[in-house]
Amino acid sequence: MTRSLPIPILFTHYGDSWIRGSEQLLLDLLARLDRQRVRPVVWCNAAEMADAVRGLGITAYRSDFELYFDYLAPRFRLGHYRSLMREAHRLIGEHEIRVLHSNSAAPCQWLAPVARQERLPLLAHLHIGYLRRSRYVFLLHQASLVVGVSRQVVEPFLDDGLAAERTHVIYNGIDFARLRRQTDDDPRRRLGIADDAVVISAIGSLIQRKGQDVLIRAFSRLDATRNIQLLVVSDGPERQKLEQLTAELGLQRRIRFLGYYDDLVGVYAASDIVALASRADAFGLVLAEAGYFGLPVVATAVGGIPEVVEHGATGLLVPPDDPAALSTALARLIDDRDYRERLGRAGKKRVERLFGVERMVADFHEAYDRLDRMPRHRLGWLDSAQAVKPYLRLIYSRRASR
Repeated sequence: MTRSLPIPILFTHYGDSWIRGSEQLLLDLLARLDRQRVRPVVWCNAAEMADAVRGLGITAYRSDFELYFDYLAPRFRLGHYRSLMREAHRLIGEHEIRVLHSNSAAPCQWLAPVARQERLPLLAHLHIGYLRRSRYVFLLHQASLVVGVSRQVVEPFLDDGLAAERTHVIYNGIDFARLRRQTDDDPRRRLGIADDAVVISAIGSLIQRKGQDVLIRAFSRLDATRNIQLLVVSDGPERQKLEQLTAELGLQRRIRFLGYYDDLVGVYAASDIVALASRADAFGLVLAEAGYFGLPVVATAVGGIPEVVEHGATGLLVPPDDPAALSTALARLIDDRDYRERLGRAGKKRVERLFGVERMVADFHEAYDRLDRMPRHRLGWLDSAQAVKPYLRLIYSRRASR
């Protein structure tokens, strides 16, 4: 059956009260969708996100979301769960929705059964890797299509037994126009950094997973007689511990904590190297942004990072939780300006080729068209039998482990 355009799509986002990684990526996607091909409607849990969506001229609804049965999840409330399903049914009917897009895993917990009841395709857009328990309790195997931001995100689903054709990788897309914005003044002067300093920047939430403690220990091993500065950009629950570690190592004059700095473009412009010491990371968007600015990177070879950084060509990759290896890689770039500039140029070409927002949007358009063409008889409860294999494999693996 031929479907008319545009395709009405309900985007459901569950996040915190801020506009950062997954929020900004969704906003970039929404802003660039071809309105002759897609008619977006957004349902989210945070007022900040709802306001940002309305600022794009897109209809937005807000509800209080909860996730259940996962680690540290609240006690299950059947009434609240059913209310989310009812609201989903209402929005689908009111806007004649034909495709559901879950921006992160949690909304699939109530969208998956709704999708079956309404015979609609469900796309699960995953920005991080999920543990096995989370993959199952969020009903992710019931999605018509699991889209990950890297191969590392989707590979566990294949191990679970999900058919390969129900998975897809769409890399995060960078809005190059936003990054081309010029800063107001000389960024080094604004930050009080000398022209001859070598500046390393670490941009990302101050959480244990990002490994800033490893980076600080690695930085302490660098030549103290040289003017090398480390900028720690962003904030988070680990900040006090990281500042204490900095003081214990006597690095207060060489490491600066900028918090949520309002001029990230200026930080990139002031930097010579970008470092990311993550213990786990599905993509490493900051590494792609660094590449766009022609900056070499030093990062850990975890998660999806090796898909963003080509070791020895656009940056250097080291093992996680290894300050010595990280310090050695940083020192190599610090000591060889020609080498880091060569890596930076290669990084810029790679990022412009693979990680532009236009490419991401085109890939999603193709996915939506594919889902909208799916016969409705394949989307009901009978089709759910095709997604039973992961659950059978889980049962057999538990029996085998006894």
